[in-house]
Amino acid sequence: MGQHQRWLIAGLVAVTAGGLWLSPSAAFEQLERQLDIRPNNRTEGLSRDVADQFLRLGSQEAAAGNFDAAIAAWHRAIAIYDALGDSPSAGIAYDYIGLTYASRGRYTEAEDTLRRRLAVARDNADYRGQVYGLNNLGSVFVQRGYLNSALDTFQTALRIAEDVRDPNGIGLSLSNLGLVAQLQGNLADARKYYEAATNYRYRAGDLAGEANSSNNLGRVYRQLGEEGRALGAFLVARDAARRAGDVPNQLRALDGLMEIYRDRNEATQVRRFLDERIALTEAPETSASQRLATLVQLGQYYELTGEFLAAQEAYQAALGLARQIQDNPQAAFLANRLQAVSRQVR
Repeated sequence: MGQHQRWLIAGLVAVTAGGLWLSPSAAFEQLERQLDIRPNNRTEGLSRDVADQFLRLGSQEAAAGNFDAAIAAWHRAIAIYDALGDSPSAGIAYDYIGLTYASRGRYTEAEDTLRRRLAVARDNADYRGQVYGLNNLGSVFVQRGYLNSALDTFQTALRIAEDVRDPNGIGLSLSNLGLVAQLQGNLADARKYYEAATNYRYRAGDLAGEANSSNNLGRVYRQLGEEGRALGAFLVARDAARRAGDVPNQLRALDGLMEIYRDRNEATQVRRFLDERIALTEAPETSASQRLATLVQLGQYYELTGEFLAAQEAYQAALGLARQIQDNPQAAFLANRLQAVSRQVR
């Protein structure tokens, strides 16, 4: 799967971990004590609060890179939710487990987990659970390159979402259908799906979803040569992502805007959006890949303005970081840019 395809694929669902101020291992032990489940009293100590805390603990562990511990915490949450008869919440935990497996490249386990999640939703006539379970399963198919299977899965999700009149589910399913069409090179269908998805997500108040679909729509418009529409889509994505506090989609929108204005040689506008990107990625917790992307954008800006020594410095810093995180394609790109810029410096 090419680089232009990989950025399209949504990653692991972001979950806010809160309420647990202990270290992950200490929090896990404390939750175990709170459960206090004894052989002769199997339900004593079970509570929705504890299950919810296990769910959040899993998110905390995943954010720290402790994926096995995260999966273990989510399984504990499932056991409690099952005992409480709360199948929808158990389904959410299955989703997290399945998506975590997928993010680690453990696709067979991801599919098995998400199929189990679907079975639970079907057994309990949980139609919304089916919609989201199908979309997550389809996303795994996309990551594996099984686009026809993904297409069938997303179409099934869309039918169910339409039957139960779930605008969030409709928007999500349409957006994923747009993704498949885009990856297959069917830009006309991709445009149609993304435009409809953006409208549904706007109407549903799903700001993060609207930002994601608008970003993808902007890319399709760019591929179709419709720069004005692309500019509008990226601006919508930037605004929705900012209001949602969705930094990854905000950065994607800013990158799209900078590409357009760089192609137009409008350095002032590029600098405007570059400054926004710098502000968003200067925090210590920013991922190395996003810091790298900012350095690359900075180098490209200096090339545009003819400040080749500054461009060289930005690219050198970016190359060091690319090698550090073993981003070989980006390192190769940066080596080429450095060679070109060095000729200008002389």
